[in-house]
Amino acid sequence: MHYIGIDIGGTNIKIGIISKDWEIIKICKFPTSSNPMEIIIDELDSIFKEFNVLGIGVGVAGLVDAEGNVIKASNIPFFNNYPLSRELKNRYNVEVKIDNDANVATVAEAMFGEGRGLQNFILLTLGTGIGGGLWLNGKIAQFPMEVGHMSIDYKGRSCSCGGSGCLEIYASARAIKDNFIEKLENGEESYIKEIYEGNFYKATSSDIYKAAMEGDAVCRNVLKEAGKALGAGMANLINIFAPEKIILTGGLSHAVNIYIETAIQEAQKRAMKGLAQSVKITSSTLVDRGGVLGAVLVLRNQ
Repeated sequence: MHYIGIDIGGTNIKIGIISKDWEIIKICKFPTSSNPMEIIIDELDSIFKEFNVLGIGVGVAGLVDAEGNVIKASNIPFFNNYPLSRELKNRYNVEVKIDNDANVATVAEAMFGEGRGLQNFILLTLGTGIGGGLWLNGKIAQFPMEVGHMSIDYKGRSCSCGGSGCLEIYASARAIKDNFIEKLENGEESYIKEIYEGNFYKATSSDIYKAAMEGDAVCRNVLKEAGKALGAGMANLINIFAPEKIILTGGLSHAVNIYIETAIQEAQKRAMKGLAQSVKITSSTLVDRGGVLGAVLVLRNQ
């Protein structure tokens, strides 16, 4: 008997098969296309043919209501106002639980990761966008925690959520790429142009990080700017919640040098004295599996 955990992000979808004893049988990863349900259904159909499945847990990068409807998914437009729970229940006739991706990853950290033994911590998912989960007094807090959409510049750039100056406009993987492109369009030079034969629009945040580590000045500046923005956001969270720990996960959490280092320095500088010193900021050890594990944890504990 097995469970399925699905982690739906703005860049990738991960689908895992988890045993009743929490053994990860396998995890598959797919790019998030313009029609992500097509990918999800193809993989689930295949899994159901091979395994006896008890239920499906899903974490999705967006705002989810109590009935499992995705209300708003700024980085995955397909899922805006989408009845995801109903669609999966009708097709597979098993228990289904839908939650925000950062919430399920937070639960996974509390049970299996850097949050074990802690009463209060915050998890930040750093990817195409930025999400957050709050573990408060030993359990997941039922707050939206849309930290990527807290405004750090009230006169700032417009965001896909409808607001302006949002944290993820300055600190996410998408922001890093957009800022890099803007600098090159304004005449700054990067050797990434040579890699793509002048078409620097193809560059990814991973390319930018790699180039920065090899000394590319434009890429280093882009990562420092994003890190400062992330640090400002973390300082706000420290000042409000005073967590024991902030855990960083998602693809960008691997960018420890420059981006994460700058973010930690900025957070410690901006947060109130006495609060900043009591918070440990660290990277998750569950980056590639926390989402699917957490989705199944939330499903089994509902």
